[in-house]
Amino acid sequence: MTTTPDIAISSLRAGLKGEVIGSDDAGYDGARRVFFTGFDRRPAAIVRAVDAADVVRVVGLARETGAELAVRSGGHSRAGHGTCEGGIVLDLCAMNAVEVDADGRTAWAQTGATAGGYTKATGAHGLATGLGDTPTVGLGGLTLGGGIGYLVRRHGLTVDDVLAAEVVQVDRLRRHSLILCGPCSSLAP
Repeated sequence: MTTTPDIAISSLRAGLKGEVIGSDDAGYDGARRVFFTGFDRRPAAIVRAVDAADVVRVVGLARETGAELAVRSGGHSRAGHGTCEGGIVLDLCAMNAVEVDADGRTAWAQTGATAGGYTKATGAHGLATGLGDTPTVGLGGLTLGGGIGYLVRRHGLTVDDVLAAEVVQVDRLRRHSLILCGPCSSLAP
């Protein structure tokens, strides 16, 4: 049984740049939903982090309070890992920037970027990375799960293309200054 710690929403809001959504907020029901509807959980707070500092703060708060922490990149976890009951959902959807270096054939993408957003940004330069087959899937979860999609036989898994990743270590709250990225393959034959 999971106990629900006392999470002060007002103090959480004061310490973050991103949006904090509590159960009394108008957008709560929409924000707590995930893609697979079999998970009807009610977190104490949903935090839409905007940068790594927000992520560090939320992970630290969960550790300090003992709150269950669910991390959501796109909300497509078939096991329901993107939500929790009474804890904190760290929603990374606002961390969705994609920067393409066409000459270097790399793209730097934040973990909340979707496969569709990434594909649109890289496709504008004639580049692609093997991703899943659903445009609304978040890159963070897709990549950590391997990333099986239409281009897997020719270009490998999504995770095969990762050159670096920004990591928040839960036990030390140390950030490593790396960002999820990968080499892009040319769409030309």
